[in-house]
Amino acid sequence: MSEAQKYRRNINPYTLGCSMFAVVGSLLYGIDSGVISTTISHPTFTNYFAPFTPGVKGAVVSTFGGGSFLGVLFAGWSADAWGRKYSIMFAAAVALIGGIIQASSVKIGMLIAGRIIGGFAVGVMNMVIPVYNSEIAPPGKRGLITGLHGQFVSIGFGTANWIGFACAYASGAFQWRFPLAFQCLPAVIVLVGIFWLPFSPRWLLEKDRVEEAYAILKKLHGPQNEEEEELFEAEFLQMKEQIRYDMSIRASGFKPFLQKKSNRKRLAVSVAVQAFTQLTGVNVMNYYQTDLYKGLGITGHTVLLLSGIFGLDGPTFNLLGILLVDSWGRKRTLWITNIAMALSIVCVMCLTAVFQHSSNQVGKGFAIAFLFIFSGIYSFGYNSIHYIYVPEIMSQEVRAIGTAIAVEVNVLINIVLNQVSPIAFANIGWRYYSVFIATNLVAAVVVFLYFPETKSKTLEEIGELFGDELIINMSDITTVGKSDVEAAMAVHKE
Repeated sequence: MSEAQKYRRNINPYTLGCSMFAVVGSLLYGIDSGVISTTISHPTFTNYFAPFTPGVKGAVVSTFGGGSFLGVLFAGWSADAWGRKYSIMFAAAVALIGGIIQASSVKIGMLIAGRIIGGFAVGVMNMVIPVYNSEIAPPGKRGLITGLHGQFVSIGFGTANWIGFACAYASGAFQWRFPLAFQCLPAVIVLVGIFWLPFSPRWLLEKDRVEEAYAILKKLHGPQNEEEEELFEAEFLQMKEQIRYDMSIRASGFKPFLQKKSNRKRLAVSVAVQAFTQLTGVNVMNYYQTDLYKGLGITGHTVLLLSGIFGLDGPTFNLLGILLVDSWGRKRTLWITNIAMALSIVCVMCLTAVFQHSSNQVGKGFAIAFLFIFSGIYSFGYNSIHYIYVPEIMSQEVRAIGTAIAVEVNVLINIVLNQVSPIAFANIGWRYYSVFIATNLVAAVVVFLYFPETKSKTLEEIGELFGDELIINMSDITTVGKSDVEAAMAVHKE
């Protein structure tokens, strides 16, 4: 491995600390998503908001997605106008308000309003945090650093499931009010610590705050010796000149996607990966898993215990995925996991069809086992990669708005599935799984044929994969020394 390759893979404690703090906000998404699946199964909750019809259940779940849609839309503007840091801070404040409203709800309308507000905050977090982490990460470990968002979403989801299980042994409204209030904790932590979080150096360069960007990037990628110092100077030069060039030809709003073929390709790939993420069927499994267990004849605390165990799948397999994604690559991991998920859903569908109304506990156990396997496969592949891939393939001029548009597609499909899925399960039962078998197989083909591989490249170098002009190509640096930096500058001047 060359010195340049080693430098690209170095993560210093400051970078890791900043990325770890940012993803405390990611817990909000996981907690807010996970808490509702156990909350709606508590008798004290359904009795309190009676009549809790399937339509009301769908509204409670899907309005969160509606709020998220608005939050992502807002973040597409705020991430550029306010910056990544202040957008995260704003989202934490809104999340705190939403959590308080949900936990203190006395009417179903109040609960739904809190879900919308909480969803708005999560939408901002879900779009901005991966962008922020991708911009502070060293190129050789960007998958790991950006993938921490998905890891903490999984941890939040699993935590929410176990809190829901524990609260099932409580009495009265505490059963469901405490889990809803718990989401306020990460919001408070983010609000208290956000002032120590640095701005994204790429956002600072976009605003022509060059000296601040240089100082922050030096702390983030901290060269430890003279050789690394030369490489750092080369990295900053590439970043500065590429962003300066991109900003010089930047158009406002949606125009960059209309004017440049490379941006249209970026948007198509980004929208595809976000759509495929929802069409894996993962959130249908997550939100309605308790109903799926009940459909197999499992009742009582066992339902919530299974939800808690199910929630452990995410953090375990997601961690394995983000540790390997920088060596395996994004593309290969995605299409292989699509095929594996399709196969696991085939098993769930067949076993559910055969054993759903039988007394065969072994058959039902295998159906649940393959549901868990599906969750593990998703967490290993898509759970983090769709957060990693979208912001890294966007150029600086369109990273915020492009990521926002792609995530909006994810949210919209999620809303539709949340509304349709209870009706589909009620009317066609296990046959509904066949939809996700088909979508996973289609996704595998599209990813294999059309998605570019981005591992180990700087954000600026990824532009070449889409046909953009690269002002300074640092991937050619294989030896260390002042001549490398001077050669890169000479290329730029030509």
